[in-house]
Amino acid sequence: MTQQVSIQGPGGDRLSLADDERTVLAAALEEIREHGYRDGSFARIARRARLEPDELCRRYPDERLLLVDALRYRDDLGIDLLPAAQRDGRALLQGFIDVARFSSETPGSVKLFAILSAAATAPDHPGHEYFRERYAWLRELLIDALRELEEEGELRRKSDPEEIAAQVIALLDGLQVQWLLDRTAVDLEGLVRGFLNRHLHRPLSPGRPLVLPGD
Repeated sequence: MTQQVSIQGPGGDRLSLADDERTVLAAALEEIREHGYRDGSFARIARRARLEPDELCRRYPDERLLLVDALRYRDDLGIDLLPAAQRDGRALLQGFIDVARFSSETPGSVKLFAILSAAATAPDHPGHEYFRERYAWLRELLIDALRELEEEGELRRKSDPEEIAAQVIALLDGLQVQWLLDRTAVDLEGLVRGFLNRHLHRPLSPGRPLVLPGD
């Protein structure tokens, strides 16, 4: 690849968490996956983490910070679906599709992501920097994968890696909103795979059995 972007995450490293921090974020993600985030969720997360609500509030005086950290934790788990080798463009695209399938198994976190990503366009939102870095990292990761395929002659003529990367991220984000509104009408994995395949001489393989990170 022309440019090597770390697959370890937007910051270049996996999350480094103390046991109590991991317990809180795992509890938050479990609650969000099962029920979404609504009235009473903060207290239920505290119970799952075996904390008093006041103690969780001291750690997260702004509940939006807890939600952003829960998404960071979800992203860190999702990195396990990406290949360890950076120079395997096809495997990286397949990993991106696996992450889309992972999302379809966790509707609560998809809804939270959709809500927070829109709100975080405001510069003063506590999640603004997280989303900005996340999108920049994901674009570059996909660009690297597509350039690798281009160098191998697998990318179709006039298919531009930078354009495809931005478009497929936008496609997934938009499809997730549609899927949240009607899950029977939208095939997240199939539509993302079909879009990428239109730019490849050799289509990506069908999805493999998926074990959700953290399960």
